Amino acid sequence: MPSSSSSPGSIQLIRVLGIPVFVHFSWFIVFGLIAWTLATGYFPERYPNLPVTSYWAKGLLASLLFFVSILLHELGHSVVALKSGIAIRSITLFIFGGVARLERDPPDGRTELRMAAAGPAVSIVLAGLFLGAGALARPGGTVWAVARYLAVINVVVAAFNLVPAFPLDGGRLLRGVLWRSMGKARATRVAARAGTLFAYFLMASGVVSMLRGAGISGMWYVLIGWFLKDASAGAYQSARVDEALRGVTAGDAMVKDVATLPADISLAEAAHDHFLRTGYGAYPVVRGDVPVGLLCRRDILKVPGEERERTSVQAAMTPVGDSIVVPPQAPLIRAMAKMAETGLGRVLVVDGGRLAGLLTMGSVLRHVRVREELGE
Repeated sequence: MPSSSSSPGSIQLIRVLGIPVFVHFSWFIVFGLIAWTLATGYFPERYPNLPVTSYWAKGLLASLLFFVSILLHELGHSVVALKSGIAIRSITLFIFGGVARLERDPPDGRTELRMAAAGPAVSIVLAGLFLGAGALARPGGTVWAVARYLAVINVVVAAFNLVPAFPLDGGRLLRGVLWRSMGKARATRVAARAGTLFAYFLMASGVVSMLRGAGISGMWYVLIGWFLKDASAGAYQSARVDEALRGVTAGDAMVKDVATLPADISLAEAAHDHFLRTGYGAYPVVRGDVPVGLLCRRDILKVPGEERERTSVQAAMTPVGDSIVVPPQAPLIRAMAKMAETGLGRVLVVDGGRLAGLLTMGSVLRHVRVREELGE
């Protein structure tokens, strides 16, 4: 499932094709739950009279390969995105599967269709490979049992993702089909509404299942439905923001009259005479008229109080670089993505080597509010 948002609470596991792969803490919960369910229910019911250790070996192996399958599904999206010129910031495995975090949305419906179709296509290919591996293995053995399970589960993953409900792959396929005739915003709204309806259907099904005594499986339906409802609403809001800010630049939304800090003063002076007096969260740092970095309140807090007098602002700041600098003509959406990526919540707007302004989330929100009030 492609996404343009990130997920906190994750740790990096590996890098594949240059893409960092993260594992969310919730993944460990669902990994253990799936392994336990397979080892105590699924495999004993289908292959009775085997040792307990055999069931657990099958359960752990199947759980691990299931998440490898999810990773490959997301890599399918990612490879097509990379070929289309869209960078992938990360892939995160979490409780409900996986998310590929895109640098930006696809530029058109055709690219959306190719990207959305790639994930389910990978899952179908994996199902065929596991089915073939099972056919070659000894019937009743661990490889045979696990391969048959993985063949089925990959078909289920492909089928579920093809439901035309945004932000599932099927919903993105629907958006891709409607994009050209409706435009991105309307196509996203239709696909998102379909996603919301499907989410409520899942939650209602889960409640009915629990009332009938299904227990944990019913709860899964409710949780997945809840997640899809929130994801669908969030994706639609994100698309609305993208549409509203189309053509807006960083220079349009920046704060032009910006207070700055000299690079050579101490952190103690910066804290007492500037941060405490104004309450600002950060200051551009300059040497003469040239911007050299950005000092945030948290940068000061990293330095022990007794060392701030002898530590300069320049020693503690984030130095000027691509991560915190944009030109005035940069699209506002790209500048906002850069702010989110660094976690600083602001970037320097630099024109011809001189500080033109400071872009913050506050300045962006004020600009959006004024545009809405004026009907722009």
